[in-house]
Amino acid sequence: MIRTLTLSLISALLISAGAPASARGDRDRDQDNLRDAAAQGQVIPLNRLIADIRSRAPYNEMTYLGGPQFDAGRMIYALKFMDGSQVVVVYVDARTGRIVGRKP
Repeated sequence: MIRTLTLSLISALLISAGAPASARGDRDRDQDNLRDAAAQGQVIPLNRLIADIRSRAPYNEMTYLGGPQFDAGRMIYALKFMDGSQVVVVYVDARTGRIVGRKP
């Protein structure tokens, strides 16, 4: 019983240890796709996109938290802002700069 439990725990740890590596691989592919799209002029450069969003109300009164995330499949950036004590995530189309969603 103890041996089975120990083997199960070890297996679970080994499986979960592999997950971050595969997630990094996905992020690396997303970054490569983003670089290619930027080089071809298909997306707005990130620094220009952030500056544009930060110049708009109500985001001009919020603190930009950095660490943007990019969804290459949908070509959407997720930008995080701090509004008082609440984190606001703004979803922006990387091709047009248009805000396509927000949480909360």
